[in-house]
Formats: sequence, C-alpha cells, structure tokens
Amino acid sequence: MSQKTLKSIWNNFFNLGIIQAAVMLMQLLAIPLITKKYGLATFGEVALASSIGPFLANLVNYGTNLSDVKDVSIHRNDKVKLSFIFSEIFWLRLIVFLTITTTITITTITTKSEYLILWLSILPLIASEIFNPLYFLIGIEKIQWISWGNIIARALSLGLIFSFNLDQFVSVYLNLMLSVPLFILYSILFFIIIRKFDLNISSRPFFQLREKLKRNFYVTFNGSSVILQQSIFMYVAAGTVNPSTLGAYGIINKLLGTVRQIVSNFSSAIYPEAAQLFHDSRSKWKVFRKKIQVGYILFFLIVALFTFKFANIGSMLFTYKEDPTTILFFRYFSLVPLALALNANNVLELHLEKQYKKMFDISLLTILSSGMISILLTRYFHESVIGLYPLIIESTCLVIYTLFLRFNKSKSHE
Repeated sequence: MSQKTLKSIWNNFFNLGIIQAAVMLMQLLAIPLITKKYGLATFGEVALASSIGPFLANLVNYGTNLSDVKDVSIHRNDKVKLSFIFSEIFWLRLIVFLTITTTITITTITTKSEYLILWLSILPLIASEIFNPLYFLIGIEKIQWISWGNIIARALSLGLIFSFNLDQFVSVYLNLMLSVPLFILYSILFFIIIRKFDLNISSRPFFQLREKLKRNFYVTFNGSSVILQQSIFMYVAAGTVNPSTLGAYGIINKLLGTVRQIVSNFSSAIYPEAAQLFHDSRSKWKVFRKKIQVGYILFFLIVALFTFKFANIGSMLFTYKEDPTTILFFRYFSLVPLALALNANNVLELHLEKQYKKMFDISLLTILSSGMISILLTRYFHESVIGLYPLIIESTCLVIYTLFLRFNKSKSHE
C-alpha cells in the first residue's frame, strides 16, 4: 500500500471521524442543556422525534451514500457522467421524500394524531437528506467540506438551545433548532458542488428512477436491518429483565453503536481506493482486502485485551461504581468489535459487486436470527447472559456474510 494511498485513507477516515465526533458531542451536550432548562418530560418528546427523524432520513437517503460512491469515484473527471449521477440521486431522494411526507401527514391528520406538530418539526431533518452530498464528497475525496460544516451546524444548534428560553411548543422549537442548521448546511453544499463542478440538474425518465428505486431498496433495507437488530433485542429484553440489568446492557449497546460507526467511517474512508482497485483488478482488491483484515485483527485484538482486563474501569466510568453486571457485560463485549470489523470487508465487497439482492436476503436472515436469539436469551437463560447478545449476533452476521460470499464465488467459477 503506497504512502499516498495511506495518506488518502487517513484523511478520509479523519474527516468522517469528525462528523461522528460532532454528532456524539451534540448528543452529550444537548441532553443536559434540555433536561436542565425544560425537564425530562420535554426531553422525552425530543428523544421520540430524534428516534424517528434519523430513521426516516435514512429512507430518504435510500442507500445512495453507499451505492453511488463507487460511480462518483470512477467518473470524477467526467462532468457529463457526474451530472447524470447527481441528477438521478436528487430526483430519487425527492420522490421518496414526497412519498413519505405525504403518507405520514395524511395519516396523522386523518387519525387526529397529537404528534402532527411534532412530526412537522422534524421535516427539515428529513428534507436535508435530499441535498446531503456525502456520497459525492467521499467519491471525490473532499470529505472535509462536510466534516467541518457539520461541526459548525451542530455548534449553531447548541448555541440556539442555550440562548433561547422557550415557554410554549418547547419540543417543537427544540427539534427545529436541532434540524434547521443541518438542512441549511446540506443545501449550501449542494449548490456549491453544482457551481464548482459545473453540474447540470436535468430531469430523469421515471423508468430509470424506477430501476434505481428497485435496486437501492435492498441497500436501504440492509441499512435498516442493522438498527432493527438492536431494537428488536432491546424491545424483547425490556419486558423480561430488571431495569438495572437492562441499564448495564444499554451501556454496551451504546458502545456497540459507537464501534459500528467507527468501523463504518473507516470503510467509507477506504471505499474510493477499494472501488478503484476493484474496478482495475480483482487480484489487487484481494491483496488490499487482506491487508485491511490483518490490520483489523491486530488492532481489535489489542482492544479486546484492554476491554477484558480493565472492565472494572469501564464500569466506573459509566456507573461510578464497580457494578458486577456491567463488568461482566464489558468482558462479554470485548470480542464484539473484532467480529464486527472482520465483517466490514464482507459488506464492502458486496457493495462493490452491487449484490444488493443478496444483501437483502442476508438482512432478512439476520433479522430473523436476532428475533430468535432475543427470545432464547431472555426467556430460557438467566438475565446475566443477555450481555452475550452483541457477540452472538455479530458472530452470526460474520458467518452468514462469509458463507454468502463463498457461495457466490464458487457459483461464479462454475
């Protein structure tokens, strides 16, 4: 791997890491600000909206942040092709956004739902995904544009929450404070890209968009399945274990989400290089993949040893005491990042091959597996065993993805 390649990967990873760091900082700082000024009940309403908003935004994005990076990377010097890709994604996202917003608005109005105004307050967050240029900036390796922009947008949101004292429609205005700066940022970047790269937004025949809607459905479902893996277990466990055990698991669940984002950021950082190698030569891609896997193994084995050895310190950091259940769950968790990381290149390879139907099949299997494992662990074992769920489900995913890839390769050689 050349020094130039390593520098490019590091720059991409660093800038993507800034995005996640900004999001995490926003979550940490916004919570005490809101609860101190407006109480837990108001924060509960904001949390409800914030759990729905990102999910719907993910639907509007419709997997394009993953499926189109390769095409942008390959055709980065072809203005006509870039305009085609840019236009297609814009119209696809707009169609999905209008479909979702129309359906939910009609449903909330006809059912006289009390959440109508709360739903309207998260519309800027959902609409921002129409303009989100992350896929384009990853492809041309200019991620710093959106990274630093995200920090500014998050800081602006915090400033608004801190500066204004609200006395009515509090949760609505708070949601707007959290979402409008992001909408403005993505809109500005969207038009800057059009101007800088001299792109043309042209209409697209519906049959072209229909094909992409079908193809990216699998990518979107696959992304949602990762969220569902954890949601299913939390829902099942909530009704069967005591609150303190569930709280200890909640810490591990939060750590799992953080590790998943770090690994996802790294995968996104290496995507342009991987896409180019995959396009040029499969053998070069295999060599590159092997080096990344070795790096994952070495790094996350060290992480596993530290996590297992210093589990009591982890418990102190999160619970301010050496809680036996939390310590046990930390030790269960120690190998989870390794299993998750080893599977990252399997997922990446399926994206490079555009095997979206296979990814859909895998997602169905993982959701089914998570449901069965959740029921088994919570109904037939002692509640202290629930801390094994992340290791079991991530190992299961690793096995399923690996088998699918091997079956696909053996079938292609026939």
